[in-house]
Amino acid sequence: MHKAVLQVTHDYFYLFLKLCLMFNKMTPKQAMLGGALTALIMGGFIVISRFGVRDLFSGADLTFFRYLSGLLLLPIVLKLDFRTLGGLGWARAIFLTICAGWTFNLALMTGFNYAPAAHGAVFGPGTMPMFTAILSWIVLGERPSFYRASGLIALLVGLIMLGWGGFLESSPGAWKGDLFFLGGALLWACFTVAVRKWGVDPVQAVAVVAVLSIISFTPIYFTFFENVFMSASVAQLSLQIFYQGFLVGIVAVLFFAGGIQILGPTKIALFISLVPVIGTLMGIPILGELPGTIESLGIVIVVLGVLAAMGIRPRMLFQKKLTA
Repeated sequence: MHKAVLQVTHDYFYLFLKLCLMFNKMTPKQAMLGGALTALIMGGFIVISRFGVRDLFSGADLTFFRYLSGLLLLPIVLKLDFRTLGGLGWARAIFLTICAGWTFNLALMTGFNYAPAAHGAVFGPGTMPMFTAILSWIVLGERPSFYRASGLIALLVGLIMLGWGGFLESSPGAWKGDLFFLGGALLWACFTVAVRKWGVDPVQAVAVVAVLSIISFTPIYFTFFENVFMSASVAQLSLQIFYQGFLVGIVAVLFFAGGIQILGPTKIALFISLVPVIGTLMGIPILGELPGTIESLGIVIVVLGVLAAMGIRPRMLFQKKLTA
């Protein structure tokens, strides 16, 4: 009976994820749509996290909520051969978990204890495409063209403009937070390139990372951090667990991991650079935070930088309009 329930549960989740993402038959356009959806979810993640940290939760709480996704993905991991984890191997699985698991998420969250959100936008999501491009060049031999390299530079300039207010108001110890953000960005870039290098199945990668993260972080969380399960309301917990654990921990990461094999690590990583832009735009109606002139110009430059870094030239867009 137990094995039957486990088998049905595994088949349900695996079929659900495969049908939703269509990884085996994903086209470049579908992969780009998935990347855009990832950026949208992660942009909302900034707003939701602001609400959470401002009201009640800590970075450790939000990290624990994110990797509760491991409970949903556990049937997939249990189906794998324990000795090899479905051919992935324990060494690679641990490496991916360090790069995209709770160590990555907690590094980003810790950075906000020292530096403002604007620094997190630039040194976190903003530098991920750059680290990914550098590692892709070194590990995969994917050398960016001059046009795409120029787009990456424009992207960084736009992100700095977007976070201009936070840079002017930064405290003397903000550099500590910047190091945490840079460390988190480098870890995620390593995960992105490793998934492409090893040809890891996206569902398998996300499931293994989530399960190993919840197993290793749970004792740390309940031993060294004060959890909020007794003080937070059901509504507060439900919102954060659903958004952090399901939308961010499963949906967004799966779309991102699926796009790595189709678009390549450098291109799919560019969508992450749109996170602060989307977060800023969503913050206008939700948080009432209006960007200034410099920040608005930064948004435009970021978008243009992403297009250039993906190799999309203005004449290509013009030709598409003519043929439409």
